[in-house]
Amino acid sequence: MRRRKKRLAARSRTRCWQHSIVSAGLAALIGGTGIWLTEALIAPQASQAYTSRLDLFLTKESGETYETLLRRAEMAARAGAQRSFDQDLLITNVSVTVVVEGEGVTVPILALRVDRDEWRARPETYYWATYYRTAEALLSAPAGSL
Repeated sequence: MRRRKKRLAARSRTRCWQHSIVSAGLAALIGGTGIWLTEALIAPQASQAYTSRLDLFLTKESGETYETLLRRAEMAARAGAQRSFDQDLLITNVSVTVVVEGEGVTVPILALRVDRDEWRARPETYYWATYYRTAEALLSAPAGSL
């Protein structure tokens, strides 16, 4: 009888020890998941950039100066960028390329690349645009010289 009690006591201690390990493992699992869940709520995943690309084509009018053509290109780029941001709230970046066709030549005249926050702060084409310097020379060259 005494031996039996000793064996039962030893088994009880073993079960208690095993139960402690299982409890500790379960607590670690729940605690780790809680930390991960808290991190996901505090710092959500970054969203991806969504870019709208737009190519606009203008025709050079006869007798139109390069400066007038450039202002028209800036207005078209500005309208295209604004329209892109207005049409889709998920768009984060806009890329507009204005191409001019004139006298048998097709030449990019400017490229506008801007993100939504920059555009909201300063919606000015000339500030964000890249102007192609050779466009004026190519558009004013005689038709057969190129």
